[in-house]
Amino acid sequence: MPVSRCLALSSLVILFVMMCSNFAQAQEVDYASLEVRVEGIRHHPGEVGVALFHSPKGYPVHIEHAYEVEWVLLQAGQTVIDAVFEGVPSGAYAVSVVHDENGTRKLERNTLGFPKEGVGFSNDQKVILSAPKFSKSQFLLAGGENKHMVI
Repeated sequence: MPVSRCLALSSLVILFVMMCSNFAQAQEVDYASLEVRVEGIRHHPGEVGVALFHSPKGYPVHIEHAYEVEWVLLQAGQTVIDAVFEGVPSGAYAVSVVHDENGTRKLERNTLGFPKEGVGFSNDQKVILSAPKFSKSQFLLAGGENKHMVI
């Protein structure tokens, strides 16, 4: 085989490998991670559910609609927990927290609809006359970001 043909063939192989590499990089999704620290938990037994929502559907208390939920069983006297969400695609999210004191994994409410158990929300939103909206609690997660928040 002549040298010029070998060089041309080598160039084509190198070009093909570079194109495949660029295509594979373009197909990679850059995921984020989110660490949520919940502070000020009452000294009651139970567990704390930290729910990560990717849309307004179900936010903030219908955690069955959450993108991901992490439940942390409380130890006696524990007032702080950490929940970590790994491999989260970039986008807009909101977090809600429920201190489930009686094991139902649902938020208990009084006759007026206000929470009987501890709650918390991203962006330091509060229950005033109703639960906060997703739009008020949302934040952006960028690909490759390692975000930390305290609720």
